[in-house]
Amino acid sequence: EEPKSLTALSKTDQIPSIENGPKVLSVSGDAFKITFNKENGQLSSVDYGFGNVLLEGVKPNFWRAATDNDFGFDMPRKLGVWKKATDNPVLVSISVQKGDDNSVIVETIFNIPEVSGKVLINYTINGVGEIMVETRLSEIGKDLPILARFGNNLVLTNEFDKVRWFGRGPFENYQDRNTAAFIREYEALVSDLYYPYIRPQENGYRTDTRWVSFVNEEGRGLILEGIGNIGFSAHHQYNNDFDAGLAKQQRHSTDIVKRDLININIDYKQMGVGGDNSWGKMPHKQYQIQAENLSYRYIIKPLR
Repeated sequence: EEPKSLTALSKTDQIPSIENGPKVLSVSGDAFKITFNKENGQLSSVDYGFGNVLLEGVKPNFWRAATDNDFGFDMPRKLGVWKKATDNPVLVSISVQKGDDNSVIVETIFNIPEVSGKVLINYTINGVGEIMVETRLSEIGKDLPILARFGNNLVLTNEFDKVRWFGRGPFENYQDRNTAAFIREYEALVSDLYYPYIRPQENGYRTDTRWVSFVNEEGRGLILEGIGNIGFSAHHQYNNDFDAGLAKQQRHSTDIVKRDLININIDYKQMGVGGDNSWGKMPHKQYQIQAENLSYRYIIKPLR
């Protein structure tokens, strides 16, 4: 059943033009140019008239840096196929076609051999450069472990560090740790969204988000609008910077380097953080993400 649309692409008479070259696929209009790398299938640039905002395009993401509680139930080993699936999607195809309402649809399909399944990322682009991103898992077997996360990861240039969001806040919150975080509009700098746990791990998440925007000093940037609620985090670090790997390491918050970028996770969901005990209990079942053919959508729009 399709989710009832809380948001949708704007209706416009403008029709995007398509240029399908050997290595690059570009979709453009009067005020935008969006390109895809045909070798890895990634969205490679988004330019709304103030330069390319992307350092790294949209990637599927099924993993989080293990928390102390996660290590308690040996999450990096038990769920580890999903980390490998995150690191190694294999492009099967990238194709483009005309959609409804003068839109263009770019479809990318990846094999994820570790879980013997596929992930599809479809981009529906309208004539003013809004992009609806749909991520869909398919052929997912029932015998797989739960997912730590189901979402996308993208990296923006560092200037878009002023964040506003409508969702739970102002402090970090997770689906089993969020009743004290009220839903309203908040603003912060990316650096304020980081929570420096003494042992580096997953941190700084926000749940039940309707939309989140990233803008620069001039007020230009992007807004990401969920179709249904989404979860997000944004850091001046890559996800892997917080990840200790298979076992706890003697690392500290002082080991975390601030990078010249904005790393964004935009998710259907991340599993809960648990905490009944820290030596074996997993998050409660209703806060787990079962392995199945999941899908979710959100829209990227320009803020000029």
